[in-house]
Amino acid sequence: MYNEIVISRLYTCLEHIEAIEKYYNEIQKEDTIGLKFELHFDAILMRLQALGENLKRILIKHPFVITDLNYSEINDVIRFRDYVSHHYEQLETELVLNICQVKIPELKQCISKLLK
Repeated sequence: MYNEIVISRLYTCLEHIEAIEKYYNEIQKEDTIGLKFELHFDAILMRLQALGENLKRILIKHPFVITDLNYSEINDVIRFRDYVSHHYEQLETELVLNICQVKIPELKQCISKLLK
């Protein structure tokens, strides 16, 4: 079984995922131009960064946990976190929205299974 630190980080990841889902659902109701869209989009990016950072710390300090998850999914989120941090102005809106629609639900399922 995993120690409390890992479990806490995994629950934090789920909190970030749920926030991303909430913001993504709000974006679906909005025009892609406008302040509300931009605020929700920025909130998604911030949560993706925090999610990637948590997963990166788990990978570095507790790599055995990653063997229980889909490594490529985790690695993609970590790499995307780095990309957001260093190339923010080059991000394509459609890529981020696709991540929210496809990758985030898959990751949520993986982490939820791991916590059971």
